[in-house]
Amino acid sequence: MDKKSLLAMVLIAVILLTMPMYQEYILGVKPDTEKVSDNKEPETKKEEVPVEKEKTTPEADSVITESVQEEQISKDVIPESGIGDSVVKNITIETDNYLLELSSLGGGSFKKFILKNYIKYDSSYVNMISERIKNNLTLTFQESSGNYIDTEKYIFSTNTNTEHMYLTNSDDYSVTYTLDYKGTVITKEFIFNKDVYDIDLKVSFSNQKNLLNNNYQINWINGLPPTESYIEDDSRYSHAFAYMADELESYDIDDPGVAEMTTFSGEADWLAIRTKYFLASISVVDANVSEGVYFQGRGIQHEDYLEKLFNTGFFARNEPNKADIYRIYIGPLDYKELEKYDNNLDELVMNNSGYERFFRPFSRYLILPLLEFFHSFIPNWGVVIIIFSIFIKIVLYPLTKNSLKATKKMQLMQPKMAEIREKYKNDQQRLNKEMMALYKEHGNPLSGCLPQLLQMPLLFALFIVFRSTIQLRGAVFIPGWINDLSQTDSLFTLPFSIPMYGDQFNLLPIIMAATMFIMQKMSIKDPKQKAMVYIMPVFMLVLFNRFPAGLNLYYSLINGLQILQQKFIHTDDKEEQKQNVPPHKRNKKKR
Repeated sequence: MDKKSLLAMVLIAVILLTMPMYQEYILGVKPDTEKVSDNKEPETKKEEVPVEKEKTTPEADSVITESVQEEQISKDVIPESGIGDSVVKNITIETDNYLLELSSLGGGSFKKFILKNYIKYDSSYVNMISERIKNNLTLTFQESSGNYIDTEKYIFSTNTNTEHMYLTNSDDYSVTYTLDYKGTVITKEFIFNKDVYDIDLKVSFSNQKNLLNNNYQINWINGLPPTESYIEDDSRYSHAFAYMADELESYDIDDPGVAEMTTFSGEADWLAIRTKYFLASISVVDANVSEGVYFQGRGIQHEDYLEKLFNTGFFARNEPNKADIYRIYIGPLDYKELEKYDNNLDELVMNNSGYERFFRPFSRYLILPLLEFFHSFIPNWGVVIIIFSIFIKIVLYPLTKNSLKATKKMQLMQPKMAEIREKYKNDQQRLNKEMMALYKEHGNPLSGCLPQLLQMPLLFALFIVFRSTIQLRGAVFIPGWINDLSQTDSLFTLPFSIPMYGDQFNLLPIIMAATMFIMQKMSIKDPKQKAMVYIMPVFMLVLFNRFPAGLNLYYSLINGLQILQQKFIHTDDKEEQKQNVPPHKRNKKKR
């Protein structure tokens, strides 16, 4: 979790836990005690399992360095027998979801993978393959002599001369690449379908004499390119994963330079690399193919963020006369798409860190479906957030009202509690006895904490949904102002950068801070706490300035509704007090 998110979570938790005492300030009474929650996210230790010596991968420096070099086709990439071609051929496969350009260099290496349903901040389509970082799908193996062979250097022959294929029906379409390497024929068949983001890949070897122990590796190298304008945030979500033995293994790069390799032995279901909103994964369709996985890569330090170029792959074993089948998914990190595969890929949704995993049941199975229900008949996501905010305040109104009433009851007890403390300050046993008697008569004042505690999971779940789900990405609320609820609502860029605030002038965080100032002004009556009226809104403005517009819109609305709710509850209390005044005193005027 990034520092700003952690700070936001801790701040929200502290506010909620201390809310009963905070609300006492409405009535001008200072609490006697204060509780502070010290929640720390547990560290996840990666299990490192050694693999057998024959399960090798390329040297770290050579793989990463070669992958980022400018691609040059020369004599050393031409196959050593007559099956391979000497000319690189490209084919474009297009569906309603993506446009993919395949090259015969490397036997179906990806030149482009454009997602036609997703636009970047610069109005271009999202392209999951970057010429800058040279990320790609590769096949490698170690020949029996011990030499490491990377097939991305070889030109494969192909069974098609088609240059562009648009899939207009649900029938499968396939492209096959073959390479004769010293008598061992390597075959890679790509199978496409128009309705999904996945591609099936069949890999087979005839005459496996050149494969050491029949082993090879299917790899994804150099991660995924950033797609969001706030690259620092996109990078924080970037991780690599493996799913094996019904457990999710996570791998991250924390520092610049070449990262240490981590390997896991055993059968794996899939490998994946994610950014904030997008995913590339390789799943094993046939059982007993994977013998282990590896993670590696390197970090590149930029001015504001660490770019993570993950390398990962399967240690696979090919049986004679058998094709190994893999399913490659390159597309949105959307649970609706990932659930189709029934292989737990959807666990990566709202699963970026410990706090997301903890609150995932609320985020994934309560908040998000409710939002999508509203969106099913309200096409504008901004309007959905407004309706949802009102709905949440209505649902939570009884809890809020009871909490405020409990706080008021505690305020009424404060003089008596102070009197008991003063009277029995030297007799702790008698003090406790008198306090228990007072609680029995008037009720336990700590009961005001319970409604706030019940709201905490909901509040954290909302924070996660509005910040990290792809449903809000690209969603326009007010054209010209809020053009993407997953990005900041920047009106213009300042000619200078303000420390901690940045150089973007965003209006919604200012509105959110202003509504918080009004709430503080209404609530805090104790002169000793007056500084909080100004400090907290400024602090939240700085913290939330780079957060998505959808999140700031929600909190601005919640603050505004809370202001109205406080006025309503206080008015209701005044009416109750008026009803309790004897009739002969109700109209009595002050003299």
